[in-house]
Amino acid sequence: MPFLRVISGLSKSGFYYKPRNLLNWTACFGSRKLTQIRHASSAVSPGHRISAITTNNDSVSVSWTDGSTADFHHIWLRDHCRCPQCYNSTTHQKEFNIVDIPLDIKPFDVSLNGPNSLSIKWPDSHETDFDAEWLKQNCYGKQGAFAVTRQAEQKQKHFLWDKNSIETNLPCPLQYGKITSDDDELNTLFFRIVKYGFAFVEDTPTTVDAVENVSKLLGGFVKETHYGKMWEFSNEVMEHADTAYTSDYLRGHVDSTYFSHPAGLQLLHCVGHEGTGGLNLLVDGFFAAEKLRQEDKASFEILSSTIARFHYKDEDLHLKAHGPIIEIDPFDGSLSQIRFNNYDMDIMDWLKYDEVTQFYKALRAYSAITCAPENQFWFKLVPGLLLIMGNWRVLHGRSSFTGRRSMQGCYINGDDFFGKYRAKVLALKKT
Repeated sequence: MPFLRVISGLSKSGFYYKPRNLLNWTACFGSRKLTQIRHASSAVSPGHRISAITTNNDSVSVSWTDGSTADFHHIWLRDHCRCPQCYNSTTHQKEFNIVDIPLDIKPFDVSLNGPNSLSIKWPDSHETDFDAEWLKQNCYGKQGAFAVTRQAEQKQKHFLWDKNSIETNLPCPLQYGKITSDDDELNTLFFRIVKYGFAFVEDTPTTVDAVENVSKLLGGFVKETHYGKMWEFSNEVMEHADTAYTSDYLRGHVDSTYFSHPAGLQLLHCVGHEGTGGLNLLVDGFFAAEKLRQEDKASFEILSSTIARFHYKDEDLHLKAHGPIIEIDPFDGSLSQIRFNNYDMDIMDWLKYDEVTQFYKALRAYSAITCAPENQFWFKLVPGLLLIMGNWRVLHGRSSFTGRRSMQGCYINGDDFFGKYRAKVLALKKT
């Protein structure tokens, strides 16, 4: 039975909507399991074979059969030796101590041990062998492929969306019984969350234990905060100093910006609503950031370089944290996190006088993108349909409502979720 209803015709204030027909989940996008990763070959790529090497004053230059080259500093090569004495392959940790060698170390001999291996002998008689493909994958600097590869991977794994593109390519909800019993279904859930920034799980029991079960599968354990471990709340009791505990309209935002490490995922389950309204809103914060980068690069650079401060305050607790509204990966320039919550932004006494006008211009520009109806995905959560959101990427909100609305939910640490995700990617590539 399809639970989700996509809403069209919603006004900016969120007070009026005209329901569309219920979606036909059997026709929705993404019903097939992700199996393409399993087809990755474990054999050495022809382009990853070494064709030539040259020893320079402070580095070794390696050329591959695909025509690419990279330079590796001598000290880098010695530091990254993967022999059992220098590297523990069980723990994946270095045993080598950098103070045991001089900074100007030079190899005694460098040679090719066939096209797939580079061999180095050091002055202290230590020997290092590097796999050609490993060197290719880990080359660095402007000649390296790391940044290009990472950018390509980001584009492949992230589907950036606006209203039209997500409604056209809406991923089908997965079934609670299957993700809790089938590893392939659980893997699909992981990839959905990373690709779209959110996912739905249908046929979820309306007990809070069910939400906790899913959270443990995704992160190992729940992130406990001042809100508690597992939440069960309604708008009838103001348990915390937060607009989410009211029936008011909520603009798109991410949660826990006042934590040094905001929650990575949020799970929400509406287990009952006796009234009207209460529609759910999602906005792709990465899409909005990329749109800002394309249309107003100066504003993008301000929001990605200016450190903003956020806070939470009640009678017993005053939290403060800081970070850029748009955080980019320092290694490849891709988007890594959105910290956007106008509700929780602290008094802006942290801005310099000559920064105020341009910062407000940038903030308003990004806010306008997130508030534009063509970038907003509205729908209605009902009992049985669990929403899982990537809190580092997707903004969420809510239209105002009447009556009692009962919710369940929790947070998951981002490091725990993405740690499990990366392990699954590596495991699937080996099969």
